[in-house]
Amino acid sequence: MKSKISKKLSLKSKIKKLLQNIFVEGTFKSVIGLGITTTIGYGTLFYSFTIMSTQIQNEFYWSKTFLFGIFSLGILLGGLIAPKVGKLLDKHGARLIMTIGSFLSFLGLYNLSLIQNEWHYIFAILFLEIVSTLVLYESAFVAFSQLAGNKARTPIIQITLIAGFASTIFWPLISYLLTVVNWREVYIILGLFHIFIAMPLHYFVLKPNLLINNDLKNSVNGLQNSVNLVGTKRKIAKYYLIFIFSLVTIPITAMQTHFMGLFQEFGFEMATAVLLGAIIGPSQVVARVIEIFFSRKVSPMTSALYSIFVLLVGLFALIISDYNYIFAFVFVIFYGAGQGLVTVIRGSLPLYLFGKNGYGEITGELNLYKNIVVATVPFGFALIIDNLGAHFAVFILILVSIISFIMLYILNKKLKVN
Repeated sequence: MKSKISKKLSLKSKIKKLLQNIFVEGTFKSVIGLGITTTIGYGTLFYSFTIMSTQIQNEFYWSKTFLFGIFSLGILLGGLIAPKVGKLLDKHGARLIMTIGSFLSFLGLYNLSLIQNEWHYIFAILFLEIVSTLVLYESAFVAFSQLAGNKARTPIIQITLIAGFASTIFWPLISYLLTVVNWREVYIILGLFHIFIAMPLHYFVLKPNLLINNDLKNSVNGLQNSVNLVGTKRKIAKYYLIFIFSLVTIPITAMQTHFMGLFQEFGFEMATAVLLGAIIGPSQVVARVIEIFFSRKVSPMTSALYSIFVLLVGLFALIISDYNYIFAFVFVIFYGAGQGLVTVIRGSLPLYLFGKNGYGEITGELNLYKNIVVATVPFGFALIIDNLGAHFAVFILILVSIISFIMLYILNKKLKVN
């Protein structure tokens, strides 16, 4: 009897030790919980539009330009309120803001299921894109900065590791649901994910009083978690990051909103595009697993440079992929990996450069300018494809990615933080 008890205790202690080695103290429940909620957030509020916009267009015969134009405007409005959201997160904590955000997301998706005319559609999309800022990565990243202080890089990577499956889960799920129910009922089902899963998780896995690791400056392995730039260097870094994040998010947003249509332009059938799109999620996850292993030895600045380079490799493969499944496969592998890493650096690089104090406010400011640029992408990219062709549109994505890589390299040299 004593032997069995001792074995159970030994197993329990081993599991506890393993979790301590993998997770930053006090973040296990929040990583799992927010990993699930951000997966739901991106799957229902962002990735769904790629498929559902076609359903709306088929019923109302509205132009793709109109549909994506309003979607872009919603992203813009979400960006404009990002600094305010960041301040609210800093002031009231992520638990309250993200819980409210889940309820509002449910209302937004339900409202979208009821649209009858253009004005109703405009209101529904704008409302949904505004409230999405309360439940997606940016808010979750602030939550981890409050939970883990300057050690938040690890949980940030871990949450994106889980949420990297958003498109892999929700694109096939939505496609299946559309064979069973109509698109309006699909939106209601997507809304229920927020009310019954995301909202309780936000409330129960986040604590009302965060900031449990305020005194942690350096990690146990000796790699600095934050350089806490001040003065002129801080201003320079902020302006560079505004520019870099705004540019590098353009190819990511273009693919997220136009992936299916773009692959058809390159000669692939819809079924093939769905299959290839499903590979992006696992590619993100693999890249983030690699990032976890190397995060103890490689700074976020170095990871950022690698992420843009990998993204570029994928885009070069795409532009030469006409009817070639090998190059198309190479594209989704490298693009997925690049996208996965870029998402991580959006949270980890500002934390590394500026520290945890006022993290919500500074990321809100970065997201303001990023989203102003990104808001033009769904509409602008559709316009370029329609008028100049898919190849020229991808060439533009390659160009902005190269510029962002050069600017990040220059910033690294100026700051000398590696």
